[in-house]
Amino acid sequence: MFKQITTLNGDEWYLIASLWIFLLFFIMVAILLVKMSKDYVEYMKNRPFSEEEDK
Repeated sequence: MFKQITTLNGDEWYLIASLWIFLLFFIMVAILLVKMSKDYVEYMKNRPFSEEEDK
């Protein structure tokens, strides 16, 4: 596997770009979860899954 990575011949930009996209996505999700208000979490926790369960 490591031999394939060392002989990319200029195609390493795709690996670097995909790594950055992956990291940025999960960093943004983590920031969103940390900044989310506790009231919103409590509201979403108490919502029913469907209208049938509400009856």
